[in-house]
Amino acid sequence: MAASLNPYHGEPKIQALQKARDKQVAELSDLPGAVTHARTFSSDDPAALGWDYLRRVMSDEGMVTLRGADTATIERAKTELGSFDPKLHVWDLFMANAQTIRDVCGKTVNVALSEDLTRVGDKELTQHKAREVQTFLADQGVSPFSTDALLGKLFPARLIALQNAKAKIVAAGFAAMTHNRHSPFYKSAWVGLIAVDPALRGLGLGKYMDALCNLVAVDELGATSTMEFVAQDNAPSRAMLESCGLRQVEGKSVVMFSTSSDRITR
Repeated sequence: MAASLNPYHGEPKIQALQKARDKQVAELSDLPGAVTHARTFSSDDPAALGWDYLRRVMSDEGMVTLRGADTATIERAKTELGSFDPKLHVWDLFMANAQTIRDVCGKTVNVALSEDLTRVGDKELTQHKAREVQTFLADQGVSPFSTDALLGKLFPARLIALQNAKAKIVAAGFAAMTHNRHSPFYKSAWVGLIAVDPALRGLGLGKYMDALCNLVAVDELGATSTMEFVAQDNAPSRAMLESCGLRQVEGKSVVMFSTSSDRITR
């Protein structure tokens, strides 16, 4: 009998984060202030979660992420987590409601793909195919999640992948419901892990994948809105999100407090 596939992928540090989050799903799914993420520990309400909890995570893992944090929360976090001398990695928060996603993204995906590109069917999304997606994402500088998380076995999620005529993954994206009932973002879906093979960039596939993932979030996962994160200096990605109907949420950011100056994903 063949050995079961290791669901984790990447450097030991990344695999440890993936494993830790997978084990915490039951705990985090109804914990005020916690986000059911699949890599770094995240909070959308640190006051409700408790700063002691976040300090324990910083001590154990060296990083925590605050989602949708305003200036006051970020400044409070600098004080509460200051003993770790953290480096801050900041992304802007973009969101759109479900109707906007349907109106804007529906037009984008209603375009025929190149003849040699097809979406990987649900029945084809096996653990081994998810492993191929993990490898593809890592090759594009995107730190992946575990295969269980990607396949929606841990929380409501959809993995979207395109492959060419040789069944090689050439584009991927992901949508998931990661905020629990206590969250200010309850019923909002997170969209991310968007990546396209370098050989196919410049053809609109990135926009197509982003639009498709946002549509899947509202039509298949039942999200009432979607959210994405983008770095302040990433003009192409910001333009892509805006072309899919998302707009920056003023005064709200996603901030990773880390003991390392390196980002774990692009």
